[in-house]
Amino acid sequence: MESFSNKLALFTSYVFHPLFMPINGLLIAYFWGRIPGFNTFSTALDKNNAFLTFISVFIATGVMPVIISIILKELKLISSLHMPRKEERMLPFLLTGTLYYGVIYLLSSIWNIPLDPLIYKFMFGATLAIIIGMLITFNWKISVHMIGIGGVVGIVTVLSKTGPEVLLYLLCILIIIAGLIGFGRLQLKAHSFSQVIAGFLLGFSCEILILLIR
Repeated sequence: MESFSNKLALFTSYVFHPLFMPINGLLIAYFWGRIPGFNTFSTALDKNNAFLTFISVFIATGVMPVIISIILKELKLISSLHMPRKEERMLPFLLTGTLYYGVIYLLSSIWNIPLDPLIYKFMFGATLAIIIGMLITFNWKISVHMIGIGGVVGIVTVLSKTGPEVLLYLLCILIIIAGLIGFGRLQLKAHSFSQVIAGFLLGFSCEILILLIR
């Protein structure tokens, strides 16, 4: 039983890695959010803009942080890609936050892609969560996994107010997934219960607060 619990913990930690959460949130918004100009029924131009957004966000928030982490490990600035000590997470946090903001600036100010403000708010909410998470990490090892899933739960919570009924079911599934991720972090002794809860609340509240601003 202990072996199964550890395997489940590892599975959830890898499959629901925080690096995948921003792109997952965008995909949910695109397919089920009914956001004007950012959905499957949009014009060809809007679909092209959405595709460019997906690619940019995936590279900036998924690919580049992995490359940076590998480089930092090769330079022996971190002991492993898991970064078990909070001191090791400071530089990756800073660089990831910079990448998050950079992709917002690239899409909105350089390429001038006319996305619905809600999409930019979603990305800014993720950036804010990373920045606050970095500040907290100076003194405390908050769960980054839970920040990521908390943010996705936050955006689906907002979208479910005006979106299709399927989002309510998806929200329930995401809450269950959040519980599994939290269990995984505790099972692997990567975080304490308070660090897991704090991570989820940080990701969730940053998205809720940003997305509710008119």
